Amino acid sequence: MTKIWRLAFAAIIAAVMTTPTLADEASRNARDREIQELRARLDRLEREAEDERIVAGSRLNKVEETQNAVQWSFADGRPSVRSGDGRFEMALRGRFQFDTALYEQDASNFGAAVPPAQLDLGSGAIFRRVRFGVEGRFFRDFIYEMRFDFGGSDVEGAGAINIMRIGYVGIPHLLVHAGALKPVFTLYDSTSSADLVAIERPAVVTTIVSVFGGDNARRGVEAMFQHENLLWDGDNVLVTAAFTGNRTTGLGGCENPGHSSGTAPATVDDECTQLLGRAAFRLWSDGVSNLQIGGSAAQILSLQGTNPGGPRNIRFRERPENRVSGERFVDTGNMASEDASLYGIELGANFENFYIAAEYYRWEVDRVGTILDPEFSGWYVEGEWIFTGENKRYQAAATSNNIAVFRSPTVSSPWSLGGGDGAWSATARYSVIDLNFREDMVAADGGVAGGEQAITNIGLNWYMNTNLKMQFEYALVDVARDSAPGMLDGGLDAEFDIYQSRVQFTF
Repeated sequence: MTKIWRLAFAAIIAAVMTTPTLADEASRNARDREIQELRARLDRLEREAEDERIVAGSRLNKVEETQNAVQWSFADGRPSVRSGDGRFEMALRGRFQFDTALYEQDASNFGAAVPPAQLDLGSGAIFRRVRFGVEGRFFRDFIYEMRFDFGGSDVEGAGAINIMRIGYVGIPHLLVHAGALKPVFTLYDSTSSADLVAIERPAVVTTIVSVFGGDNARRGVEAMFQHENLLWDGDNVLVTAAFTGNRTTGLGGCENPGHSSGTAPATVDDECTQLLGRAAFRLWSDGVSNLQIGGSAAQILSLQGTNPGGPRNIRFRERPENRVSGERFVDTGNMASEDASLYGIELGANFENFYIAAEYYRWEVDRVGTILDPEFSGWYVEGEWIFTGENKRYQAAATSNNIAVFRSPTVSSPWSLGGGDGAWSATARYSVIDLNFREDMVAADGGVAGGEQAITNIGLNWYMNTNLKMQFEYALVDVARDSAPGMLDGGLDAEFDIYQSRVQFTF
């Protein structure tokens, strides 16, 4: 027993002495396991972080690829390129219009004082417009347009700036642009030359836009507000205001009005300036048919002369809605003036495939001294019936001056040999411009015998496809004009016929 107890006691002592050693070993093993688990967790986190870096890098690469992607399109045959994020856009533009004219004149239908050049107008052909340019957007909120024109009236030109502008469109419904502009002014002049119902715009429109600063290549700045569905569904509100100066190609409406064939004098003083604008309101639309009213107004702020302190002249004159010949049958001559003002109203509507438009304008010249201030006026009414069934397109918004206007129809069946017929329409217009003022009085008392011109034309338009259009037109021109104020002799009366056509390609 004693031996057993001794052995038991020795075992207890050994157990007591070895217990801390076993505990330390277990603790070390637990710490080792924790370290291994932490290392494994760290490795896993590092792998996940690397995966996230790879994914993020891939996403960044995709964003960069999208931003740098180039998207080409050929809508309506117009080459356009766009960055993937939509911040940059550029479109190429081009247009040419080839006009021909045949004049039929009888000397018995002219007054005794008509100049020989007007008795024998030169039939022939011209390139009325030859335009090339680019337009687009940069940094999303800015727009630009650059356009040059090599066509002209009577003879083609060597090329001139037609439009050169930049604008900001970052504020909803508002556009502000500056440079060489074509301001929004009158219904017909706001309509693109590619979408004209007749071959030329009415005489009253081309007369006033040149003198009151609204034609092409006007140096200036313009602001436009446009909003659809502002008051009720289907409406469209447009309000514009522009401040313009000289044309890039000459003095414009100051000393050398209208479509000048010359250049500015070498010595001039001051810049001629004009304030003008247009307001239009589409009353109703069902998505196809539209009804719109509106008006335009302008004020000449300053005139330009060739001699400092010398006379400032205003002159109104116009061709018989034709540009193959440069002869003008109505002409007020130079009027020493201080300024001039204008107002007018417009109406435009399409009811499915029938279109009608009319405008009336009246303007007054503030002449120097106590001499009477003359007033002049003009108007037109026109219609187009698209007998193949297509309808005119109403353009409510644009970043150009072609805004709140009626465009050419979309050709539902483009022409091809043995295929579609294109779109066909019949047109008619009657226009009047009256540049007479108290023509019974001599010039010293304030009389102006600029003449009254009335033109009746009928035409046929063939929209072969989106890009190609042909026009055929007959015009009867009737001019009543005295040789001089106070004469009342009808010495410059004229009546003749014009047969004209146009081939137009545009993209």
